[in-house]
Amino acid sequence: MSDLTQGADTVGRLALGLFGKAAVLFVLSLSTQACSIGGKPAALDTMLTTASVPPASVFPDERLAADGQAILAALSSGTETGTPASLPWENPESGARGLITAYSGASEGECLAFTTTRESFDGIGLYEGEACKDPAGILRMRAFTQR
Repeated sequence: MSDLTQGADTVGRLALGLFGKAAVLFVLSLSTQACSIGGKPAALDTMLTTASVPPASVFPDERLAADGQAILAALSSGTETGTPASLPWENPESGARGLITAYSGASEGECLAFTTTRESFDGIGLYEGEACKDPAGILRMRAFTQR
């Protein structure tokens, strides 16, 4: 082999070796740069909570909520026995009682609009409400406000 051919072969190997080293350095610098661009890792989001949400109460206070169960029981029994003129209800725990004087089906399917009195140690009041059947067929209070 001549010196000229041997020199060209050596130059080619050197160029290939330098090119390989340059390629490796390029890939390393690119991966290092990619890691540094991201900065700090994102903090874990602890504000997000997944759970069931309790339904908002339609009653302004707890004593009316207990009375609401007695009202629903009277409405349930009244709708099963026909349509009497009035339905009495009583909550022995709170001492409150009343008379549902008007109730009728509302336009939204399985709902009843009603008017009731509430007599207790804190006075007498007139209330309007609406109760609807849930998918299981249980009557639930949808609205209850003092008139």
